[in-house]
Amino acid sequence: MPSTNCSRIVMVGAGPRSIMLLERLSAHARQRQTPLAITVVDPYAAGPGRIWRDGQSTHLSLNSTAADVSIFNDHSCTLTAPSQGGPALDQWVEGVRNGSITPPWTPDAHTQAEIERLRTWDFPSRRLNSLYLTWALRKILAEAPSSVDVSFVTDSVTRVEQGDGTHVVHTASGREIEADIVVNLVGHTDGASSAQSEHLAATAAREGLTYHGPAYTADDDHADLSPGQDVLVRGIGLAAIDLILMLTLGRGGRFEAIDQDAHLPLDRQRLTYVPSGAEPHLLLGSRRGVPYRSKSLQSLSHAPAPLEVITAEMLATAAQQGRVLDLDEDLFALIRTELSLAHHRELFEQHPERTLGDWDTARSAILTLPESSDELDQQLAALIPDAADRFSVSQWDRPLKNLAVASRADLDQVVTDHIRDDLEVHLNPERTSTLAVFHALLQIHVVLADAPEGVLSERTRTHGLPQLWQGFFSYLASGPPPQRLHQLLALVEAGVVGFLGPDIQVDVVGSGDRARFRAHSPAVAQESFATALVDAWLPANDVTRTANPALADLASRAGISGGRIAVDSVGGVLDESGTRLDGVWALGAPTSSPDAGAFARPNTNALPFRTTDATALDILEYLTDRPEFALRAPAASTHAASTQKEQA
Repeated sequence: MPSTNCSRIVMVGAGPRSIMLLERLSAHARQRQTPLAITVVDPYAAGPGRIWRDGQSTHLSLNSTAADVSIFNDHSCTLTAPSQGGPALDQWVEGVRNGSITPPWTPDAHTQAEIERLRTWDFPSRRLNSLYLTWALRKILAEAPSSVDVSFVTDSVTRVEQGDGTHVVHTASGREIEADIVVNLVGHTDGASSAQSEHLAATAAREGLTYHGPAYTADDDHADLSPGQDVLVRGIGLAAIDLILMLTLGRGGRFEAIDQDAHLPLDRQRLTYVPSGAEPHLLLGSRRGVPYRSKSLQSLSHAPAPLEVITAEMLATAAQQGRVLDLDEDLFALIRTELSLAHHRELFEQHPERTLGDWDTARSAILTLPESSDELDQQLAALIPDAADRFSVSQWDRPLKNLAVASRADLDQVVTDHIRDDLEVHLNPERTSTLAVFHALLQIHVVLADAPEGVLSERTRTHGLPQLWQGFFSYLASGPPPQRLHQLLALVEAGVVGFLGPDIQVDVVGSGDRARFRAHSPAVAQESFATALVDAWLPANDVTRTANPALADLASRAGISGGRIAVDSVGGVLDESGTRLDGVWALGAPTSSPDAGAFARPNTNALPFRTTDATALDILEYLTDRPEFALRAPAASTHAASTQKEQA
């Protein structure tokens, strides 16, 4: 137990980012010999939090491989306090298998079977991830210095009252927890309905239709979607994939391998779907009209090439010159060029038998001609005979642009051909140019997140990065596992799923018994009608409309930047004038920081680890500069907090 003379920190939220911050606070407290009393408040279990909680459907999985998920920083990270380290998810599973690691509880039969068969390139279930996160928290608590005491309160924060140098954290059950520092880590939350969603809900209720607004699929009840009922689904991203799984596998359907090859990985097997008869008929549409690009199962035989165009040095020079860069006007053109360089460099250097001429000629053309211009297309066509080997960002981003078909049946054929082509370039080991683009995207993401202060325009920081860039990045680099796209193809063939097209518009026509939702895409002559509509995307990340009372309370005191809590580079919360709120920090998705990640890829000096380290250091320096906090007693509550390193 720490000394009674210690600084009191309340962390609002107990999910993965809280695990990271606890580890970093412990590391800095050990280094500085600082006594801390930390209280973590969350209505859900500490470690997984709400999003990764145990008990979710076995059909829901991560969209990252087990080797690419870690909650622990490592030797690659540039940190300001030593790292204790820990296993990535795949290493943890191997430790459980060989008996060197004991899970925090006995896994259920499904999770145990997954542990026994999981490979590094598999996509783990959310249940397995929940087990890993719980174990990780217990490891971090066990290794914390004796000067750090951590307690957990299963409750919801409703508001924070700021007094003279102290805070009182109020909870839904009536607790009042005193604190010197409050850190908001609530992550993704539900939001109030948009005006459009409210209008659709009111219209549906009046006309006897069924409408589901944006929500977390695992938390939404779709029992009112009937077997065989036509259902319009807006969105074909990860939330839509989860919805499809819950309404097919979750209702008793099953997939069977056509190839029947036990040695062929699931991610490469062609599938057929055997319906249960309980499935609705799902019609999918979105802005692009196609699913997110598949995750890759390829590997590079070399280190990813460094960026050439949109580099940290370029942004630093722009900052020194006083230039302000805008995503739309300045940076997207550079990004398109950089991605074209990555794709074609990999092709020329690793697969030269599929090219003519030399890389220097192609590189010069890419650097000097506008990306996707006719002139560049012609020069690349002369150097690369197979069109499948050529890359255009605009064509990859909007593959159905200029499409015109007569019927949904025609569209289904177009989209399924597109999905098969996409799987080919992400699974074929000879198509590693696609993986080179992925690595370039990751590098660009870090460069933009680490951009010097003031070099990015206000519009870029508040709208461009969190919305336009994040949507572009997610579509190209953060799509579903290949197996999910194989399953989607099987569902189309079985007649359970169809497509609506790009840029769909939805309204309500008719009234009473004749009322229907109508969907129309400019690419498809045939209109579609249904008695149900699901908006399959997550609630908007806008703190001015959040349903989380703690976040809403913070938003009432903080400055707002693009619908997010305004923070400085180390997570200090800013007010409307840009002045720091005293003793208040915030991290994660609801903030203006470009780092919203909950996990990170090992051995990449990942941004979430560096960001959390910087926040922990800033908190400890704040306490050092204010020695009066060392005289405070540990966090006190009107109800006894559950002080439990052993029971987190």
